[in-house]
Amino acid sequence: MKNKVQSTQINQNNESRKRYQAEMQRRFIDLQFKRSQLEKKLKRVNEVLFSLGREMEEQFSYDQLYK
Repeated sequence: MKNKVQSTQINQNNESRKRYQAEMQRRFIDLQFKRSQLEKKLKRVNEVLFSLGREMEEQFSYDQLYK
């Protein structure tokens, strides 16, 4: 009887560990996806900032020439 109880407890612990590991894996994948999305957005922001900086420099140069 004692062995059966211990076996049941071991099985419950194993199932609990498996659920925990599955949840951690799900969270890990979710965070990787979010990081990827943020990196894409950041790349786009950097491109726009670079473009805006060039535009501002051109405008400054134009203002210097024609003032």
